[in-house]
Amino acid sequence: MKQDMIVILDLGSHENTVLARAIRALGVYSEIYPHDITVEELKALPNVKGIIINGGPNNVIDGVAIDVNPDIYTMGIPLWLPVMTKRLAQ
Repeated sequence: MKQDMIVILDLGSHENTVLARAIRALGVYSEIYPHDITVEELKALPNVKGIIINGGPNNVIDGVAIDVNPDIYTMGIPLWLPVMTKRLAQ
């Protein structure tokens, strides 16, 4: 039986490894991937049960804010966007 996995997509956060460690401490496997992973690559990963899109201060490259492939938002896998959660709470 394969273990369930949470994928962390890196959008410039310096806390990705801390987040991955915290998820693993809860008994859930997690892996960190770059923001530009394709939908096909995500679908090929085994047992993905959720995706965390984790941004931070380093999310601008050459003056342009980076984001994930827009198709990831409609893949049907639950998403958590910590940056949006913080903005909505203000």
